[in-house]
Amino acid sequence: MLKDKRILITGANGGIGISLCETLLQNNAKLVLLYNQKRENINKFLETHRDSNSSIEIQQVDLLNNLKLEHTMNSVLESGQIDTFIHSVTLPIKNKSIIDIRWEDYLSHIEIQTRSFLQIVQSLIPSMKAKKRGKIISILTSYTVGRPPNSMSDYIVGKYSLLGLSKSLAIELGHLGITVNCISPSMTNTPLIEKLPSKLKEIVVSQIPLGRLAEPEDISSVALFLCSKYSDYVSGENFLVTGGQTMH
Repeated sequence: MLKDKRILITGANGGIGISLCETLLQNNAKLVLLYNQKRENINKFLETHRDSNSSIEIQQVDLLNNLKLEHTMNSVLESGQIDTFIHSVTLPIKNKSIIDIRWEDYLSHIEIQTRSFLQIVQSLIPSMKAKKRGKIISILTSYTVGRPPNSMSDYIVGKYSLLGLSKSLAIELGHLGITVNCISPSMTNTPLIEKLPSKLKEIVVSQIPLGRLAEPEDISSVALFLCSKYSDYVSGENFLVTGGQTMH
């Protein structure tokens, strides 16, 4: 489905990120994977797909370092054009009440979610414009729709800022043939939620009509659609992947 498509993924070592790698590689995509410090999931992925390693490029970069990110993107683009960019990063979620939270906490989430996304997109626009084609996808959270949870306002504000930028880009880049969409999953079974109380997870599951938490594959299957030709006329959308827990 994605033969010869070169797809850039940030946060590739994460639970959702590595699922994206699996799904897209299975559909013949060429992958450019960005990670920061940990890469154990990427190493396992490479070991499993030894025969496909020539289709996988890996770059280590701190997305909060503007200069290093610029150099990394220059290196990526020297090797070829990017057809699709998927932004799948987040900081660890730390529950903090509005009394205890600091402005710096908000800035950290906005920087990793939105500023790095903007910098990468700006570097990709010239080549996508020349081809009159490109796809940009951001991984958000279902908390961008409806009632947000308590004590996670820094995380929520970071995701909302990315949603706002994504919608704005969909308007500004549409005439260039570039689509911009978001995927907003509910609580997903990844290491990001390992430290959450089991009782909380049980409560969440009880609120989901399909009766289970989202799995990373549920998100990567939607991403596959958005990477493919079947979504060429879809832009500016925020796809909820929640098992019916949250609805537009």
